Amino acid sequence: MTMSDYVGKHILIDCYGCKVELMKEGTELFRFLFSDDGPVKIEVDDTYIHETNDEVIMAAYASRVHICIHLYPDMAYAAIDLYSFDSEMIPTSVMKAVRTYLKPERIRATSVKRGDMTAITDMKPSTKLKTTTMRKFRNTGKKINNAGKKVARYIVHNRKNRDDLGPE
Repeated sequence: MTMSDYVGKHILIDCYGCKVELMKEGTELFRFLFSDDGPVKIEVDDTYIHETNDEVIMAAYASRVHICIHLYPDMAYAAIDLYSFDSEMIPTSVMKAVRTYLKPERIRATSVKRGDMTAITDMKPSTKLKTTTMRKFRNTGKKINNAGKKVARYIVHNRKNRDDLGPE
């Protein structure tokens, strides 16, 4: 399917375990993304930034494109909403740039082709997960720890149920 078969592309990006110190100043992320030598090559027409104690919301609007970023430093979580009606704009470049800047432990992207005029196949979004190496190590360590606890419980249980006959 080519871009001419559908109207636009909508990507929802969830970033978990982001570097909190990088999330405090949301405007820095905007400068990083949209500077002249930045990774996002669009001419921004308007921006909106709203900051509270526990949330930063930023939106950038360009011709046929919008990007909305929600930062939650207390949860080390970021949600990015990207809609592109422009075949020149590559949404995955935004995802790579956000990953580079926020350094999340885990990222999930859901992509939806909007306005597919030829079929209804776009009704089910495709979701991809990417887990960092550190997160994989932590998960493996936890599994090993849990397995060790199960073995220890098994040994203790068998000792309690043994009779006094025979060697240990």
